[in-house]
Amino acid sequence: MPHNLPGKRVLVVEDNPILAYDITDLVEDVGAKAVGPAFDVATGMRLVSEEELDAALLDIDLGGELVWPIAEALDRHDVPFAFVSAQCQPELLPEAFRARVCIDKPARYSQIIEALVSFVTRREDSSPD
Repeated sequence: MPHNLPGKRVLVVEDNPILAYDITDLVEDVGAKAVGPAFDVATGMRLVSEEELDAALLDIDLGGELVWPIAEALDRHDVPFAFVSAQCQPELLPEAFRARVCIDKPARYSQIIEALVSFVTRREDSSPD
């Protein structure tokens, strides 16, 4: 599976600065453009409304603030996303998001890249020519 995502724009939402910048670097290492990182819901919502996005990676708990408004906004914009969180237990997720990819922290970088490639490939395959 190719890991090159040139020109794709990926929103990174993570409240831990070290993890946020690690994920941002990972996104850029595979040729995509990282948007953010957003450390809180307000910043994430602003980026969703202002930026053209191809995918997103979302932590669930942003320092006590839950990411659900961002996830709902991404759904409305048809932007695929995965959760990258220590809270991937289905009972902790709203029913609307239980079928979403949720990568448990600590995440392996390969899991994150596989999710991104899968999103982008599916989105490109379903785009009208």
